[in-house]
Amino acid sequence: MRVLIAGASGLIGTELVAQLRADGHEVLKLVRRRTTADDEVNWAPSARTMD
Repeated sequence: MRVLIAGASGLIGTELVAQLRADGHEVLKLVRRRTTADDEVNWAPSARTMD
């Protein structure tokens, strides 16, 4: 399953991402900064855009 996670860098999000990946899921991280990895999706709420 492909999963998009907001808060992936936080305490719970970090563990959730690790567990989902260990279970074989594809995990994408929702970020508001410029993306730096292939598993990140940029979200700019003020501009109403998402990559």
